[in-house]
Parts: sequence; C-alpha cells; structure tokens
Amino acid sequence: MAKSLETLLAQINVLSPNRDKSSDGGIGNAEHSARTSDHNPDDDGVVKARDFTHDPLHGIDSEKLAEALRASKDARIKYLISNRKIAASYATGGKAAWAWRPYSGSNPHNHHCHISVLADAAHYDDTRPWVFDLTVADTQSSKPEIKSD
Repeated sequence: MAKSLETLLAQINVLSPNRDKSSDGGIGNAEHSARTSDHNPDDDGVVKARDFTHDPLHGIDSEKLAEALRASKDARIKYLISNRKIAASYATGGKAAWAWRPYSGSNPHNHHCHISVLADAAHYDDTRPWVFDLTVADTQSSKPEIKSD
C-alpha cells in the first residue's frame, strides 16, 4: 500500500475510531484485477488507491471527506471519486483540474469515497500528514445527497 494512503487511513481512524469499515478497501478484488485499477499492485507491488466507508453517524461522511480532500489540492492526489462524480488533480474531459465531473463507472461510489495517488514514489510514499478541513465540505455548491443503490 502507498505509504501516503496509510497515513491518511491512520488520520481518518483517529478522527473516527468507531467508524464502519465495511466499504474500506486497498488492494483490489478479482473484479479489479481484470481491469486497469489503482487498487491493483503496480510493477513494484504498490497499490495506489484506497476507499473510505461512508459512515456519518460515526464521523466520516465520505462525500464531505472527498470534498475536503479536493479542496485541499494536496499534491499527492491523482483523482477522487464520490457519489457518481470524479475530480482529477489535472485538467481532463474538458474540465479544469480539481473540478467535479460526472462519473459513470459501474460502481457509483455512493457507499464510500475513492482516492488515488500519483504514480511516483515521491508522491505515493510521502508520509506527511494530510491537511484537510471537513467543515469546508458543508457548502452546498455541488454536493448531492448520498444515494443508495
């Protein structure tokens, strides 16, 4: 697992020690291994993606977490997926860097948020604490309600 994501996991677990982890994930399952995914180990065996379960009752609203990470514009982030939308740290799909755009993958990411980190070790193994403000995510600008399947 990328060390930067282990750092983020530890921070989230401190913020919410009793949170549900049923949709947490790092290393991909068989479904992931059949396609390109940052949940699959790269040629060096490093997994560069992690999911965090939506559990607002225990302090982690995955939508707010994704928005707070997007707002942080942390240099380690490659992209984020949450609740049928995706934001990349680079311009893509006609959208500026860090802008949310629709996500139509088979998993809508409505029970967790996904974070992928950049592919170089200087970024993915950077263990500095993540700086994000969950209160930033309280804005209603582009925040739909968490939807169930």
